[in-house]
Amino acid sequence: MSMNDEMHSVEELLDTALGLFMELASDNLPEQEIARFNQEFNDRGLLAETDPADDWEADVGFAVSDTDYAEIWVGLGNEEQEYEHLFARMLLSRRVDEKFCHIEWLPQ
Repeated sequence: MSMNDEMHSVEELLDTALGLFMELASDNLPEQEIARFNQEFNDRGLLAETDPADDWEADVGFAVSDTDYAEIWVGLGNEEQEYEHLFARMLLSRRVDEKFCHIEWLPQ
């Protein structure tokens, strides 16, 4: 594998996503959402990686492949570990040599 083909692990992607979320949330979420995150995330927080949804291309302007990109969800869950509330949906590059992140705040 050449250096250009090196991919982030899922754990690295989740760590990066949470770090970016923490850095940018105060500029992009309403105060009540920040308060909710701070009050509930330690007990009910969910952070998960999934294949990118089909709608990212319209947001970012290029074809998004599952091989090169991951979708990360930051939210709150219930006892069954199902998402009840999403603070952010993020698209990150899996490639180590590509720094790319696009965030949809409070997705429906």
